[in-house]
Amino acid sequence: MPNVPTNRLSRILQAVEGQGFSTRTVAVAPWAPVAGWNITVASDRQSRERAWRLVHEVYCDKGYQPNRDLGMRLLLQDALPESTTFLAESDPHGTHPLATLTLIPDSPLGLPMDALYGRELDALRAAGRRPCEIAKLVACVEERSGMELLLHLFKLAYLSARRLGDCTDFVVTVSPRHEKYYRRLLLFEPIGETRPYDAVNGVLASPLRLDLLTAEDRYREKFGRMSGPGNLHAFFVNDQEPAILDWLRSGRRPMSEEDLRHFMVERSDLLERASADDRMYLQSRYLACDFERMFLEAEVVMPQTEGIGA
Repeated sequence: MPNVPTNRLSRILQAVEGQGFSTRTVAVAPWAPVAGWNITVASDRQSRERAWRLVHEVYCDKGYQPNRDLGMRLLLQDALPESTTFLAESDPHGTHPLATLTLIPDSPLGLPMDALYGRELDALRAAGRRPCEIAKLVACVEERSGMELLLHLFKLAYLSARRLGDCTDFVVTVSPRHEKYYRRLLLFEPIGETRPYDAVNGVLASPLRLDLLTAEDRYREKFGRMSGPGNLHAFFVNDQEPAILDWLRSGRRPMSEEDLRHFMVERSDLLERASADDRMYLQSRYLACDFERMFLEAEVVMPQTEGIGA
């Protein structure tokens, strides 16, 4: 869970804000999670850019990504219609991106952490589990406030995964120094050994899992007798849920054809490097899009589409 010292924050914000993406075209949450901050579902090009530029800048600053010129931290799974990015920004106009989280459901594309922990994830799948990965989680605010805000992002991810996505497990890779936070507070459990992770420049990563089917009972057992903000069961399970679910349903939108081309072809080579099977699967999820033109623009071979269903 990367955090950035205050003396580096202004440079990161300047890098993110300097791209000219300040138009507000997504709905702000109907509840105020933390005074002075807004959380949105990043569901248009501008808000996705702000979120993924923030991840890129924080990762570069922490040494997780060596090439600062890339500009954004992008994954092929970002193209999935069900992938959801949450973005926290400061008031009054949401021009300061402060924290973000992307929730990626399992699919034929796999999960990002399959690259290092494929055997552990396959064991979950073989048991009939439906994992989803918490990815690109960063906060560049003072640590205590950042933890509070990240809890709100985690709550939105939980409701999306469990109530809207029928997922059974959160999986995540974290720095070993953050593992205690996930295990003691959020009740994650290890599913493998700590290893160097090439996707973050060889930094050590620990794989963790949270059983979403039992999480509410475990939170009730551990925190239910506490009062105030320490009661995580009351934080996650309360009467705000119907309004939040309505907000999530209205805010989550797949990429348009133009945005798919922008992120997957013009701003990265992800489409070009994807396997034929992965490209075919994405095409099956965007039947209304002109993938042939996108593939031609990426100068890759169009896969055979015979037999693809909806």
